[in-house]
Amino acid sequence: MESKSNEYDFQIDHRVRRRQVSKCPLSFCDGGPVELALGGLASYILDTIDFEGGDHLDEFYLANNNRGRKTFLTPDGEWSGDDDTHVMEMPLSAVFPTPKNKKLYYLYDFGASWCFQISKQGKQKDALVSTEYPRLVSEHGVKPQEYGDDDM
Repeated sequence: MESKSNEYDFQIDHRVRRRQVSKCPLSFCDGGPVELALGGLASYILDTIDFEGGDHLDEFYLANNNRGRKTFLTPDGEWSGDDDTHVMEMPLSAVFPTPKNKKLYYLYDFGASWCFQISKQGKQKDALVSTEYPRLVSEHGVKPQEYGDDDM
């Protein structure tokens, strides 16, 4: 089989925060090209869990845990309003490997605080020409509901 580029396998876990209730936390594994931009990964996550997407603020950051001190993916590690486009265009290959003890998080909808931990699994490997990326490898748990009965 021909190789067109390289891919990473990722484990993506929904992290339950304060006001959210989850009977069985969602966890899914996917494969994505190393050139995939963080904005593309954000869209993929929201599509995979059937969220509408696009209507809420979101961010990627590095931290020791989902409530830890945030280090933003900017040249100085701090956030300014001008950094959004730069961060969402950043390829996964610029993020991984993460610094020691740091994990990548995606926070969607600052009011509801939907938080996803993204971990690279294994080593970079060849992507197959005949495979569409990103691709869902496995899924476990219950997808969270973006809007509960009281949000409508």
